[in-house]
Amino acid sequence: MGLGENLRKAIEKLKNSSELDKAAVKEAVKEMQRALISADVEIALVLKLSREIEEEAFSDLPGSVNRREFVIKLLHDKLAQLLGGASTPPEKPRRILLCGLYGQGKTTSCGKVAKWYSKRGMKVGLIAADVFRPAAAEQLRTVAERAKAQFYSNEKEKNAAKVVAQGLDALKDCDLIICDSAGRSALDGELIKEMQMIDDAFRAEHKWLVIGADVGQVAKKQAQAFHEIVGVNGVVVTRMDGSAKGGGALAACASTGAKVYFLGTGEKTGDLQEFDATRYLGRVMGYGDLQALLEKAQEVTEEEGINAEELLENEFTLETFYQQMKAARKMGPLGKVLDMMGMGAQVPKEISEMGEQKLNKYGYIIDSMTSRERKDPDTLNKSRIARIARGSGTTQENVRELLKNFKKMKKVFRQFSALDTKKFEDGKGINMQKLQKMFTKKKKFKLR
Repeated sequence: MGLGENLRKAIEKLKNSSELDKAAVKEAVKEMQRALISADVEIALVLKLSREIEEEAFSDLPGSVNRREFVIKLLHDKLAQLLGGASTPPEKPRRILLCGLYGQGKTTSCGKVAKWYSKRGMKVGLIAADVFRPAAAEQLRTVAERAKAQFYSNEKEKNAAKVVAQGLDALKDCDLIICDSAGRSALDGELIKEMQMIDDAFRAEHKWLVIGADVGQVAKKQAQAFHEIVGVNGVVVTRMDGSAKGGGALAACASTGAKVYFLGTGEKTGDLQEFDATRYLGRVMGYGDLQALLEKAQEVTEEEGINAEELLENEFTLETFYQQMKAARKMGPLGKVLDMMGMGAQVPKEISEMGEQKLNKYGYIIDSMTSRERKDPDTLNKSRIARIARGSGTTQENVRELLKNFKKMKKVFRQFSALDTKKFEDGKGINMQKLQKMFTKKKKFKLR
């Protein structure tokens, strides 16, 4: 069971307790402790959070909020604070230095950050200052092409500081210059010296540590070490899509005061999200992240010409099912998109992990149907299924599989469309959207 499922279990304990007394709160806190410790959050931080929740759970109620809603919101807010709250990336930075150890995703993150800022109207250039790793410059060149960013390298020069100075001159027409620095398997004296030389030559106002989510609480040591060398004032956490230790890495960074600006959620250049602890918690706990989904949908609409808003429409036919799957595939792995909608746990594995080949096969099958059959699959009898299989070059089993998955998804989408109705008004559910709006206060986290 992952971090999100365990945290949701803690909230369910509060929601379903017959009497919300200190014993019920303590039991929910224990569930939260297990979730956080299993996600590699530092034990001292977990215990501090637990004490705060238990001490504040029975304080005076604000406004018209009942005790149950207050305690759930308190737990949610404390978790968000533990993970670093929300941090807004700088609007128009001039120079960004990315640093970190080997294998953390620095070079890939250069391209992702470049694309993020270029989509906001900035002309971006990348400098390949990793003169140590073979093929590092070539990798960054490929990344730059994908991000539609300018690029500078000098593979004959082995002095990183000189490459940086040359790059600044070559890319002087860019609004933003991002420097990809060298890494090592450990923070040794050689890397420290090179980072200081690059820092002196580049003179960046923004120095971001790139770190993998799978390092867990070790992120704290790395953040502190790099801060001592160059003065880190931002973090990009990569591999958030596949790590159970993501919560530990986020909490570790927050404990140092460093702002986590972005999360890397996949391999593609567009797989970068602004970090917001509330949105992150909503996504991992299965409540969804519709803001991230709609941002992705807007990007797909602009770049691919697909009306991704159909993903959220109530009407659900075979035709719209196929269009939805196609649009979702454009937005990234289908399972990730469904998680952002809060539907990941409800969707059959064979649908969430659907590959391009199967999706194309479904397209051939649907194309072989009549307009009436697409709108009303119940009309498909044995002879019609045989005809569709022949026309699409597939088997009757493939056609029946499509119909089976369609019915499952139709049921899930119906449930999703009803999430904010009576289910959350009759006491059987907790309106998370309402809770998130209550007593919202902006919290600022400064780098020490």
